[in-house]
Amino acid sequence: MIRVGLTGGIGSGKSTVCRLFEELGVNCYDCDSRAKWLMQNDEELRAELIALFGAEIYDEDGVLDRARLAAEVFGNSERLAALNGAVHPAVGRDWERWCEAREAEGVAYAIMESAILFDCGFDSKVDRTVAVLAPEELRIERAALRDNAPAEVIRRRIEAQMSDSEREARAHHTIRNIDIDTLRKQVEELHKLFSNEAQ
Repeated sequence: MIRVGLTGGIGSGKSTVCRLFEELGVNCYDCDSRAKWLMQNDEELRAELIALFGAEIYDEDGVLDRARLAAEVFGNSERLAALNGAVHPAVGRDWERWCEAREAEGVAYAIMESAILFDCGFDSKVDRTVAVLAPEELRIERAALRDNAPAEVIRRRIEAQMSDSEREARAHHTIRNIDIDTLRKQVEELHKLFSNEAQ
């Protein structure tokens, strides 16, 4: 089974791209949603988070207090690095288990969606990488509308992320997300390519 890593910055449309792949029957693993699930349900990760941030990071019902955790790491690069140092390996282990299950089902290829694919080294866990790119102004417009946030806030978030030029230089393939019709064609072309490579 070919493992594909798909990445893109805020407002690039990587989630839309994944939905288009899913419409073609492709299995997609969303790192963000899995990380949230693992922080709540993975016993090994829970133990690590308690060791790092204290038992009160989970409430009396055992539910992760996300607001408290966010306050713990906000503006503190060391605490944030410690959190990522626990969560990213847990996601990596979960991805491996997930891939083994998909492979057992006879899946030709599967996709990992991660905004920080290159930043956290997840590109080492895949065979191919795809960067979803879009003009910055269009990204700002999309993200501001989606998040109901001022354009300047979105611009600062973009500036804090890896640049599109670096993503493009590091990725095996690129998808340019300008409009839905050309986007769909690019997804279909990559789908054919990965399906053929997997045979």
